Parts: sequence; C-alpha cells; structure tokens
Amino acid sequence: MIVAIHQPNYLPYLGFFDKMSQVDIFVIYDDAQFNNADFQHRNKIRIFQGWKWLTVPVEKKLKSIKEIKIKNELHIKGKKWSHAHLREIRENYIDSPFYAKYEHDFEGIFRENYKNLIDLNMQIISFLKDAFNIKTKIIFSSELGFTSKSTERLVEIVESLNGDIYLSGAMGINYLNLSLFESKGIEVQYQDFKHPIYSQRYEGFIPNMSSIDALFNLGKIPRT
Repeated sequence: MIVAIHQPNYLPYLGFFDKMSQVDIFVIYDDAQFNNADFQHRNKIRIFQGWKWLTVPVEKKLKSIKEIKIKNELHIKGKKWSHAHLREIRENYIDSPFYAKYEHDFEGIFRENYKNLIDLNMQIISFLKDAFNIKTKIIFSSELGFTSKSTERLVEIVESLNGDIYLSGAMGINYLNLSLFESKGIEVQYQDFKHPIYSQRYEGFIPNMSSIDALFNLGKIPRT
C-alpha cells in the first residue's frame, strides 16, 4: 500500500497530481499549519508576458489550513476576488484547445461562495482529479486524530492506513527522520517528477504553472 501526504494547495501544479496518480491513498494534510509563503492560497497561471500569481485573500493567522477563512469582502480592481481570478483565467485560456470542454464545470466552482479556504481548494482538486481521470482514494489527515508533529505524524498516518511505502516529495530527503519510518517497517520513496514540456497558448514554455494550464491546453494530464 503506497501512501502520499500533501497540503491542499490552490490550483495545484502538475507535480501534485503526478504524486496522487502514483499512490493508493492520497492524504490531504488539512490540519497542517497554514503557511502564507506556500501554495495553499496562491498559484501561477500563464499569461502573455510570462506568468502571474493568483492569490486568494485569506486571514493570515497561525491556524491549521482547514481553519483558514477567506476574506470574501476584499475586491481586486473593483471585482470580487473570485470573479477577478475567473476573469484572468478566462482571458488567458479561452482560446486554448480544451477550455470550452471544461468551461462550465470549472467556472461553476468560482461562482460559489466559500467561507473556508479548504472548501474552495478541495472543489478545485476534486475537479482536476476527475478531469485527469485519477482514481486514487483521498482522505483527510484531520479525520485520523493524530496530534504529533513532523515525521512522527507522517509515520502515524501511513501506519494507520496499513501503508508499507510512503511516497515523499523530492525535498523530503532534507527533513525526514528516516529512522522513524524504518522502525515501523515503512519504506520511503521519493517522487521523481520531471515537468513535461507541451504547447502552451503563448509562445515559449514556462513550467510549474497551475495544472489547469495542462488541462486547458492538452485536455489530459501529460505523462513524464
């Protein structure tokens, strides 16, 4: 049983779904502490000039991700933030080959009102998971009830799910305490994600955009 654990990012990039597609259970680490400098409330889209951030306005507090509230009262250039994001996405992808195929369902996500960031992110993640035809089971770390920290928490989660392999991100080699996994008989593997190159709407290729870039340009998840 292969298990991966990842924070619920906003408009995740392809590596997020590459990891999801390689495992039996993908744990959404929703009770990890929110990190304003990470991708939990922002991500990049491709634009003519290169790329730009789309950032959800949220309260910046030391809380778990699942507790973070969206500041729906804030506007971007006179528009509700969600309408502004949708406008940017539509303007930059409407002429992409597969935008029309997913337009109705995708735009419907941004017309809903969300109080919590986790609810918005999971709607997007679920949409992209289905669009990429990924069948992996998803569960939430908060449902498991562990309160330990760092590697110990990861080990407890994997062990509780009867996992014998933990698929870590490539950077895990810098911070994981491998002895804790070894003591439970859990093998640690590292994701080897190489970003595929494909035709984007604008000239030149820029990697590590939100995975909607691949979806709207290719209609599927590209294989590395």
